[in-house]
Amino acid sequence: MSAACANRGLQMRPARVGRGFSLVELLLTVTVIGILAAIAIPSYSAYIVRGQRTAAKTALLQAAQFLERNYTVNGCYQYVSPAACQAPAGASPTLPANSPGDGGLYTYAVQVAYPTAQTYTLTALPCGDAGSNCPANVSNQTFADPDCDVLTLTNTGAKTASGALGAICWQR
Repeated sequence: MSAACANRGLQMRPARVGRGFSLVELLLTVTVIGILAAIAIPSYSAYIVRGQRTAAKTALLQAAQFLERNYTVNGCYQYVSPAACQAPAGASPTLPANSPGDGGLYTYAVQVAYPTAQTYTLTALPCGDAGSNCPANVSNQTFADPDCDVLTLTNTGAKTASGALGAICWQR
């Protein structure tokens, strides 16, 4: 047998010419991307809500510290001098520039009990809640936090939340 005859069975076949993707390959790719998106989008949304909730809790704690410092110096939460606290009349303290109300997706309220001005309640309300009037510069006017909803902090240190998770919200 000659060498030419022996190599006839091992002839080099031309490589398959690239014709693009098959329909099965395309469907498999779309399915994998869909599964990844189904996992990633809810996780990202939950991450955003937790981040905004943390910012709201931080703002409430900063406002509470400011009010406690005012109480230590002046004897009450509502006024800026000891004489005004005893009267009770005069100028009210204004929260520092980085306190609640400087953006974010929550609106904040400070309520000081009258006439003695010896107690306060700080509240953070998500912008999407009914009746909430968010500042015009807030990008997401429909923001909601169903797990925690309204966060509240009092002068006694009581931390509550009106959502499904309740007081656990302050621990997370």
